[in-house]
Amino acid sequence: MTQTYDTVIKKALDKRNVMIMTIALSLLVLSSTVIFGFQVLLIAAISLGAAFLIELMFQKGRKIDFDGAWMIYPLLLTLLIPSTLEIKYFWMVAVGSAFGTFFGKGIFGGSGKYVFNPALVGLLFITVSFPQFFPTMLVRANEVGTTYSVVDMLLGNTPGAVGETFRLGILVLGLGLIVFKVIDWKIPLTIIGGVFLITFVGRLIDDSIFPIAFNSLFVGNLLLVSFFLAADPVTAPIYDWGKVLYGLGIAAITVLIRYFATYPEGTMFAIILMSAIAPLIDNMFETRALKKEGAPDESKS
Repeated sequence: MTQTYDTVIKKALDKRNVMIMTIALSLLVLSSTVIFGFQVLLIAAISLGAAFLIELMFQKGRKIDFDGAWMIYPLLLTLLIPSTLEIKYFWMVAVGSAFGTFFGKGIFGGSGKYVFNPALVGLLFITVSFPQFFPTMLVRANEVGTTYSVVDMLLGNTPGAVGETFRLGILVLGLGLIVFKVIDWKIPLTIIGGVFLITFVGRLIDDSIFPIAFNSLFVGNLLLVSFFLAADPVTAPIYDWGKVLYGLGIAAITVLIRYFATYPEGTMFAIILMSAIAPLIDNMFETRALKKEGAPDESKS
């Protein structure tokens, strides 16, 4: 399993893949700037600046090479920041970026070694610390699904976080990541398909709670996190069926929180919870693979 995991991480940290992911995220930031204004670039600059200082501290302190993938996580955090956040509160972005880079990534040894995606760690911290600003002013997912047209939801004419509203761009860039084999298609497809199926069945049971299943795919940050966060090979399982189980778990928890909890979007908590049990999922499928091949199960020795 170690060699397989090392292979996955080596591929994730390949310079080509890191460059493609950074470019894709940068394009989303630029498209968000067109939609929400130049304050998006200020948010990105603050997030990148805070992350850079923490990365530099670890580089100097540990005398290691500078992390080549350092821009990915502050750019992700930028896209998850509420578009309604006032400029006078932009210091929260620096707090989230610094916290996520330090506690979510740096103390674990950097890219390829963390347990939870650093951007989500930073977002969770500021969400809990400043609840009056986080979550966003996003209308509940079921209400958005009935208020806005699919065209509006695709082109960014809806409320939400900075990088989640231009869903057409997310889809195009996300598919590009799959085509260039930067991410595995199984995770985003399973999450999106799982949300659709669960919402569809839920609507058959109670249409006063669940929206139209198709519309549920184009609200909140579901598409953004499916392609750019949940598919992170560092925190996701490495076995194919493990990825499917991981995606279905994220989908189920997301739907549960969306329509039965007070929080308007459940993807952040869903990914963190499933990332926590990803090693257990890997262990389960590794054991099955060993039994199938007739190899001894080292976990019993």
